[in-house]
Amino acid sequence: MDDVAVERVLRLVELVPPGRVVSYGTIAAVATCSPRYVGRVMREFGRNVSWWRVVGADGVLPAPLLVRACEQWRAEATPHTSAKVLRAAFLTVGELEGLWQEHGRDPADEALGEQLD
Repeated sequence: MDDVAVERVLRLVELVPPGRVVSYGTIAAVATCSPRYVGRVMREFGRNVSWWRVVGADGVLPAPLLVRACEQWRAEATPHTSAKVLRAAFLTVGELEGLWQEHGRDPADEALGEQLD
């Protein structure tokens, strides 16, 4: 896996505010990768970020994660049922892009800066 792409996905996940979620596809659109790649990153590296804020487009997470995710969703007042997050909680691509432009630090820019030093 590309270290820069992995770091970009993880940084985007960290920008999702409490009480909100994004789909794998929304992260992928902003990170310029595929939703499957986002899923792989989350599976391999997501335990150290707010993983419960990244869900399928239908608001669902895999069954083994659902109980722990529901606890987090309750704590953050994320609109949800016992099975999934409700549409009202989803950030759009535009909203995530805005957060990225305002608060994000692209690891590709940092890697380029290190090469120039």
